[in-house]
Amino acid sequence: MRARVTGLAAAWAAYFFIAAAIGVSPWFSIYDNALSDLGNYGRQGFKAAIFNTGLMVSGILAAVTAVLILRGKRHRLIIPWSVLLFVAGVDLVLVGVLSEDFGAAHGVVSVILFTLFGLTLLVYGVCSLLMKDWGPGVYAIAAFLASLATWMIDWPWTGVAIQETIASLLVSVGLTIMAIRHG
Repeated sequence: MRARVTGLAAAWAAYFFIAAAIGVSPWFSIYDNALSDLGNYGRQGFKAAIFNTGLMVSGILAAVTAVLILRGKRHRLIIPWSVLLFVAGVDLVLVGVLSEDFGAAHGVVSVILFTLFGLTLLVYGVCSLLMKDWGPGVYAIAAFLASLATWMIDWPWTGVAIQETIASLLVSVGLTIMAIRHG
């Protein structure tokens, strides 16, 4: 198995599940909800499994990608961000397993996930710049800063689905770059 394939799948697979979960959830509003509301079994019943499965699949693929990249590493500066990507992948699985029904535990793993996503981008960016891989390095640092800004702005809506989508898309593009460059 190649890191390029698993990385690309990890970057984009969850969005198909999220779209399907939104499709079967007419009550969902990007302005009033968190994406995790789609994975609440108490509210959604079996339909929650659509969303949660997508997170778990993408998390497993991200962790596998990190291991494959580490195994084939050609430079020591690949280690820091690959380890962070692995931990973020495991945490993404936990966000799906510890669905919103788990209350505070879900909140904790969700906050950790977005923190790890940001740190992975930042560390990848710095390591890429140190390796003189300018384009990916600049993108990753800019994506980290954009993601950080997304969470710091006081938006006029009550939900966080938009912020979650923006942050995860920035990471998905970053993971796509990682998979293509290092897979």
